[in-house]
Amino acid sequence: MDLGHTRVDHFLDTLRRDRVPSLLFSGPEGSGKEYTAIEFARKLCCSEQEPCEPGDSTCESCAQAALLEQPGISLVYPTPTQGSGETEEGDVADIAKILDEKRQDIFSRYQFTKKASIRIARARAVIQRANTKPFGSPYNVFIFVDAHAMREEAQNALLKVVEEPPPHSVLIFVTNNPESILFTIRSRCQQVRFTPLKTAALERVLTGYYGVQDEPARRAATLAQGNVRRARDLVESIDDTDSEAAAAFVSGLAKASESWVIGQAIAVGRGSNRDGVSRYLHELALIFRDIMAGEDSLYINSEKAEMIKAQTSRWDRKKLPAVIDRIARARYEILFRNLNVEAALVALFQDIRRIS
Repeated sequence: MDLGHTRVDHFLDTLRRDRVPSLLFSGPEGSGKEYTAIEFARKLCCSEQEPCEPGDSTCESCAQAALLEQPGISLVYPTPTQGSGETEEGDVADIAKILDEKRQDIFSRYQFTKKASIRIARARAVIQRANTKPFGSPYNVFIFVDAHAMREEAQNALLKVVEEPPPHSVLIFVTNNPESILFTIRSRCQQVRFTPLKTAALERVLTGYYGVQDEPARRAATLAQGNVRRARDLVESIDDTDSEAAAAFVSGLAKASESWVIGQAIAVGRGSNRDGVSRYLHELALIFRDIMAGEDSLYINSEKAEMIKAQTSRWDRKKLPAVIDRIARARYEILFRNLNVEAALVALFQDIRRIS
């Protein structure tokens, strides 16, 4: 599965030819860090001279890795504490639950009802195995998912093996909060920074991995802010309601009074949560984008061609980039700056009316 991390993939490919240092994968939630770590581990452990391509199960090692059963790849997740008597095997059952869910959906996130962490008992087990010759694999690869949830004493215990990993062992820390990891660990890792996934990559995941149809995949991907989990969740919640409401607003602007515009903003704000308002604003931007395009063949909302054509003659297309930019700013402020939704929408709708 290609997530479009070209620079990351190139960097990791160069590491295969040399001794692999401890790695720190950092970046926003849903940017494919964990998947990439597993894929890199698969390549390291592949039994072929040239690593199998993603999804290719021709070698036994890669077939096992696809099932998260490769003996050289250990996935470590935060799990609820087992109490004062916990042992090195105390988290095995909980990690098994996570892996069972991951085998169904590699991008899933298992939710425990109690607070979870990676504890010193697991760190000690990793140290012991890291210093043991791999069995059934050329490497022992340890992937610490949500490494920021690792307790301080566990991190300190790992320090020596992080600094000087045995030639046959690789440690990968995956986190969206690298500052929560001890500096002594961070400074001894090669950092690999991830950025939000591009829309095209999200579309490929939705259509190729989840089997979503092209149109809902495109809409979900453009709304997901580069987060694969959000894109997956949005597929089920997106319908035509937002698109129809946005089209009605644009059509109504021709004879709109200021009070009508304010009423529309309040109705949108009260009728949905922040993600719902974000979806509405995305659809609104798409309609203005179609009006600016001016040609049937370029319309995203091809089913609204007559309405879009009618609007083309009443809008100055040179001003539409400013409208689309204004919508994008409002959407960002509502999602990430926690502005009052209704107030932000009133200001936005009034600005659009003034431009129209």
